[in-house]
Amino acid sequence: MTLRRAHRAREDVNPYIAVADTALNVVLVMVFFVGALTAIGRVSWEDVRYKEAQQAFEASLRRLVEPARRPILTPGKNDPPGTQRWRFRTAQLFTPNTAELTPDGRATLLRFARVLRENQDKWRRIRIEGHTVRTTRNDRWEEATNRAAAVARLLVNEGKVAPWFLTTAGRGGQDPLAHLAPDDPAQARIEVVLEYAGQAADGGSGR
Repeated sequence: MTLRRAHRAREDVNPYIAVADTALNVVLVMVFFVGALTAIGRVSWEDVRYKEAQQAFEASLRRLVEPARRPILTPGKNDPPGTQRWRFRTAQLFTPNTAELTPDGRATLLRFARVLRENQDKWRRIRIEGHTVRTTRNDRWEEATNRAAAVARLLVNEGKVAPWFLTTAGRGGQDPLAHLAPDDPAQARIEVVLEYAGQAADGGSGR
């Protein structure tokens, strides 16, 4: 009698319940795993979302721009996910103490413009920021603004980047690089900020 009841009990078990329980356990484990990784900063779903486009852009940059001309990827303190900052030293682009691009600077930016064109399906907006070395007298905003505008004009007029994708900003000496001394000449730079396609329009405004 006992064996018969046990056999009947096994037959009465609904197999769908077991499957549902297993699936629920798997989901819970995955949620816990992802939550744990995100909590310790190893996974950002927003970063993963743009990672493929960013990697493709970086690969094009390595292929089309030789190391001596290549800008440096510089994370911004408050940049939203889907943003990349590419930093050019002004000594790499401009005649000293002017907003006049050198022949080598023009060639460097035209190579960069080619990378932008080849990857125009990946980004949706470009912001060009001019930064200067801050002095005790002022932030040299005019110099920063004029240099940013010079880069934008070259990208549009000769680099064939559509102008409606670009904005410019003269940041002056407001945002020095933390790893350099405030008066280090390398503080003077141009940063090209790319916002990738799919990024929220109000996702952030820089550092």
